[in-house]
Amino acid sequence: MKGVSFERLLDLASSYGYGFLFLVSVAENIFLLGFVVPGDVAVVLAGGLAAWARLELGSVLLAVVAGVLVGANVSFWIGRRGGTALIERWGERFLVDKSRVERVEIYFSQHGAKTVFLASFVSGLKNLVPAVAGASRMSVGRFLIYNAAGSTVRAAGLIALGYVFGANLPKAFVWAGRFNVWLLGAVAVLLVFLAVRAVRKRRRLR
Repeated sequence: MKGVSFERLLDLASSYGYGFLFLVSVAENIFLLGFVVPGDVAVVLAGGLAAWARLELGSVLLAVVAGVLVGANVSFWIGRRGGTALIERWGERFLVDKSRVERVEIYFSQHGAKTVFLASFVSGLKNLVPAVAGASRMSVGRFLIYNAAGSTVRAAGLIALGYVFGANLPKAFVWAGRFNVWLLGAVAVLLVFLAVRAVRKRRRLR
């Protein structure tokens, strides 16, 4: 779906409304499938359609958040059932190298809840980390709470971006791209900081 044009997505979102947004949000958050689904573009478009009064803002948010949570939970159970071996094996087929999966696993083992929350903001991680959470045997309740918190904030932010730039959606997409880059950098820095702090704390205890 990455090759789908802006005009086609706009047409689909306008024609099928909340059902389309729900399905795209589900697909974008399923393990590996999310790498080829333009969910962020569809969500920003939905915010624009709400600004044009073609969709209702609250219903857009509800459809997107519901879809994100369903997709993330599917990924969680894929990881729970298949384990780390499945994640690494199938990740390679989608050009997700083993080192990337290993880095996520290391961060997760040290900061599971924080990683789930922060990864829900970042494209390329938000469909991978839930699977790692499942494989790592994280409790369902803990995963649901942190994933729902992060996913809701992120969805609201992208919808608001489309709503504010409703008259100039291409500009909204530029800002959405920058938003993802900034978030990825911020998350990487934060996780490295937390890992270093944990190592220093263990050394002091020794």
